[in-house]
Amino acid sequence: MISTLEVIKAGILTTVQDIPGRNGLRKYGIPTSGALDTHHAELANWLVGNPMDSPLLEITLGNAEFRFTKETVIGVTGGVAPIYVGDRPVQPNRNINIKPGEFLRIERLTKGARMYLSVAGDWKLRKELGSYSTYRTAELGGLNGRELKTGDRIEVDISGVEFTERTTPEELIPHYSHHQKIRVMAGPEWKWLTDKEQEKILELRFGISSTSNRMGLRLKNKMALSIQDSEFSSVPVVPGIVQLPPGGNPIVLM
Repeated sequence: MISTLEVIKAGILTTVQDIPGRNGLRKYGIPTSGALDTHHAELANWLVGNPMDSPLLEITLGNAEFRFTKETVIGVTGGVAPIYVGDRPVQPNRNINIKPGEFLRIERLTKGARMYLSVAGDWKLRKELGSYSTYRTAELGGLNGRELKTGDRIEVDISGVEFTERTTPEELIPHYSHHQKIRVMAGPEWKWLTDKEQEKILELRFGISSTSNRMGLRLKNKMALSIQDSEFSSVPVVPGIVQLPPGGNPIVLM
């Protein structure tokens, strides 16, 4: 039996992603892609009983709405936002039985940046280079290699799907805060900063710029840093590396 997920409102950026994305292809210029928040993506698939590498929707900042044509089971995890099935408020981090024709509405996130929507069953999408994940630059994966738009439809084979209540254990739900302290480690170019600048960058409070995207989080602060005017050859990078451009506002690679 096929159920169709219909996109009524796609929000600012909703894409199909999976875990772990594409591996071993960076030497060809193909990034990993995949879910940014693998913890919540795994929880979403667990809630509906899907394999961990199943595709699901990554919804950035909320403001999204979907309709389901058949009765099925969904899971919603991630940031904090009001969620409704029809006019009925529902809680995230537990599976939800959806009736035919019902609408799921995720309002704007108040904490966190992304939510994950899983649908029980076999998604009728094609893997490209070993992954369902959307890589928009090369138009790979997902639905035609792009973000979802109003009117898009994704078919899911729900044969054999049954609703058995599942709830995410409390200890696996992260605490969200508007202020976080993160651990960093010195890289090879750390010494390019003077002792004073090293101390300054570790004491500053940074915000996240609206120019951030899935590739990198651009940080901003009110006190620009000066670094030594050094040049070096291009080097490989991995997620988590913090780049420090001359302007002094770091970029955290995602």
